Amino acid sequence: MKHIIIVVLAFFLFTTTSMGQYNAKVRAAKLYEHGKYKKSLRIYDSILDVNSNDTDSYYGRGLVKLALDDYDGAIKDFKKVIKYNPNDADAYLNKGIAESKNDDNESALSDINKSIALRPDFSDAYNYRGNVEYAMSDTMAMTDYTKAIQLDSSNMDGYFNRAYMEINMKEYEKAFDDLTFVIAIDPKDAPAFFYRGLALDEMKKYRDAANDYNNAIENDPKYAEAYLNRGLDKYQLTFYESGLEDFTEVVKLDSDNAVAYYCRALCKDKMKDYKAAIEDYTTAMRFQEDYAEAFYGRGNSYLALGDKEKACNDFHTSNELGYIQAKVNIDNYCKGTPTKKKDKAVKTSSGSWIIQ
Repeated sequence: MKHIIIVVLAFFLFTTTSMGQYNAKVRAAKLYEHGKYKKSLRIYDSILDVNSNDTDSYYGRGLVKLALDDYDGAIKDFKKVIKYNPNDADAYLNKGIAESKNDDNESALSDINKSIALRPDFSDAYNYRGNVEYAMSDTMAMTDYTKAIQLDSSNMDGYFNRAYMEINMKEYEKAFDDLTFVIAIDPKDAPAFFYRGLALDEMKKYRDAANDYNNAIENDPKYAEAYLNRGLDKYQLTFYESGLEDFTEVVKLDSDNAVAYYCRALCKDKMKDYKAAIEDYTTAMRFQEDYAEAFYGRGNSYLALGDKEKACNDFHTSNELGYIQAKVNIDNYCKGTPTKKKDKAVKTSSGSWIIQ
């Protein structure tokens, strides 16, 4: 899942005709800063009802609408700002942000380019242009992230997004360095710890990666992906019982996560709890019907319980789904063993699941 940092510039110029209007705009801005978007929106609406030419309030309301995922409304408000002030680089940037959230990347790129033309040293604009370029599979994204960092060495979004791209390019040491910078600035940045953990995993430094996932979870106790990856590291390190606990936590947070059930089954297999492993493999298949590895794993559990027919049935299904290792097991264990139609999970009228 791509992690994109959205730059929102809460920059207000209060050019007012009355102290009351000024105070209202200050109050609306503070409500926005504290995440009370609907209350902030109501105040901006009331200001604009009185003065429909108030550029500051259009800008502020545009930011609020962005935060409320009202991208069409945000675009309209930023258009108003640009109408009254065609040289407002912030308005062009935020209009581009709203357009990109609407999947209109061509318009977004055009507006962000205008923002940069108006302010060539606009670090945040380069960073967000990198995001749009990345979404368009444009390799110039890396150049823009680096430009954003050069213009502002404290631009954490630029470092983070460059690291994300470096991980995808398999430049794991570079990604590690960029994310280490982010963490040094903000030790509570859970995603930075998570993605540094990914880089460490790719370098096969499982203990260090697990420690980064620990930190991600400490900063965000509901970070399901961090539990999943920490569990995988524990599995690699043969801490099966502890890994099982992490996968169980993922299931609590994301009950239809097929990978978590599959990984929990792997741990149960290693702990020789084959019947429980079969249940988890089957649940994984319920959420992902073509889960070749789950069929293979369940086949091994059936084999361990002495049920060769069911084991070979699963190995054949896994092989049909393209899992190469299944063919080895078929050759080793299944010659002369009849196979039947693969098992499937069926929901009963009572809501429970049975295997047919």
